[in-house]
Amino acid sequence: MLVVLHPVFALTAVADVITGPMLPSLARSFHLSDSESGLLFFCIFSGMAAGALLCRGNYAHVLMSGLFALTVTCFCFPWIPRPVLYPFAFFFGVSVGAPMTAVSLFAGRNYPIRRASVLTLLNFSWSAGAMLAPLITARLIAVSSWRMAFIVLGCAAGLATIAVSLTIRDTNETARETPETKGLHNLHLLVVFALFFLLEVGMETMFGAWISTYVLRVTGTSFALAAAATAIYWTGFLVSRGLSSLLLIHVSPGRLLWLSAPVALGASVLLIESHSPRSLTLAILLLGIALAPIFPVGLAAFFDRARHSSDTRFVLALSGIGASFFPWLVGWVSFGAASLRSGLVVGPVTLLVMITLLPFTAGRKAPPAAVNDSPGANQSKV
Repeated sequence: MLVVLHPVFALTAVADVITGPMLPSLARSFHLSDSESGLLFFCIFSGMAAGALLCRGNYAHVLMSGLFALTVTCFCFPWIPRPVLYPFAFFFGVSVGAPMTAVSLFAGRNYPIRRASVLTLLNFSWSAGAMLAPLITARLIAVSSWRMAFIVLGCAAGLATIAVSLTIRDTNETARETPETKGLHNLHLLVVFALFFLLEVGMETMFGAWISTYVLRVTGTSFALAAAATAIYWTGFLVSRGLSSLLLIHVSPGRLLWLSAPVALGASVLLIESHSPRSLTLAILLLGIALAPIFPVGLAAFFDRARHSSDTRFVLALSGIGASFFPWLVGWVSFGAASLRSGLVVGPVTLLVMITLLPFTAGRKAPPAAVNDSPGANQSKV
């Protein structure tokens, strides 16, 4: 099943990231200002948050249904008129958010003993997809148009739907009861991690969405090269998540979080202050490297302490709201200040808040949730 989950998760990353490097082309095609571009991201990532909330019960079924919906929306996107752009963007986000969340919840439920390593390696594959997205987009824009990118993505999603329907089977789970997962303690756990992931995913998405436009304005390069510049950011994610799985053998997850967040803060400041292609490249790469371990390590920590794996959908839904809010906020600030550089100041400010939340994410590790070992459950495994 993991052989299928890795490329499928990489595909959801392509769908998640693709609108960022494509933004200059979309803005020109639909005549969007910075604030309208921010609203476009808000609709897409609000849809992703809604898609995360759909993930309950049989995650394999949600994954297959979400990939089918992604196939349909990708084939329709190139032909939509301007008046329905924003509502359609929301449904596109739902079709991305549901399968992307389902993969994480499926792995958290079905691989409880080696959860941290499985999630980290899955996010390595996600980062590979995110890195390839701007390169593929840049190539397709250069030889055709942004519409071709959605057609190619739709074909890939259709193949993924067939593969998932043939291979992925879910198991049942028994909720656990510990002092940390009861009553107000469980609510406190949900609130702390929901806020943390709202900020963290908001940061990842915000920089991924606006980097190509920022590079275009600072350097005056072409649309294709600006789209390719986003690959530097996701290359940092790919390298970092690959090394993090090895680093976690020798370094505790909490220490890795305390190392990554301050480095990301410094890289975000360097990005804002950069004026040359060389310093921009260094800042973008360093930012991707520093942000990469935070999500999978934090998610594994929440799985270890949550009462039920489905509780994670609330945390991931809130993170989807962060992914929708922060790109819009940058566009709104940029439009008001007439400067995208001013809008990106949102990044280091939010990272400071994340650092203050790190002490509250530490806590006791609950025993793994029991997975149903009945004969009927085992028959559903591949």
